[in-house]
Amino acid sequence: MVEAHLSWAKAQGVGLIQRLPPLLDDEARRLVEAGVLATSWIPFRSLIQIDRAIAAVVGGAPERVFRELGLHSATANLAGAYKKFVTEEPHRFFAQMARLHERFQNFGRSVYERTGDRAGRMRVDGYEEYSPIFCVSGLGYYEGALRMMKVPGPVRGLEVSCQCAGHEACVFELSW
Repeated sequence: MVEAHLSWAKAQGVGLIQRLPPLLDDEARRLVEAGVLATSWIPFRSLIQIDRAIAAVVGGAPERVFRELGLHSATANLAGAYKKFVTEEPHRFFAQMARLHERFQNFGRSVYERTGDRAGRMRVDGYEEYSPIFCVSGLGYYEGALRMMKVPGPVRGLEVSCQCAGHEACVFELSW
């Protein structure tokens, strides 16, 4: 995730990555300067800090940047190393993604529920740390995954419940 977000930032302009370190604490700065290994666990707070710094350096509406980071993460990861996870059946993809949650994140739980022929609900809970930045980026990821599957569309995503607002879980309604 961090690597995909940094690659998006690099594509936005020469020198953008070099402008991030002053906005980061030591741990996040090391991740940006030294790079991220595919096997590394990244602290949640570092991911959020890096995303916040990217949005600050890019400028404009931060929510747009966070959503773009999620879209790019889906495109980069699902076209590359995780291409085998993309199916032409969105329900199967999201159910599989929910089951694999703990393989990619060492926090929280994820459950997918089919709610219609071309609709579903992703529920994410049990996070000890959470941020609206992660939610917006996650929504962008879900939408990007649907676009990678070339669903008939239109692709729609909406967060209807959020731990950041005091709810029990973050719940994303998806339709295509």
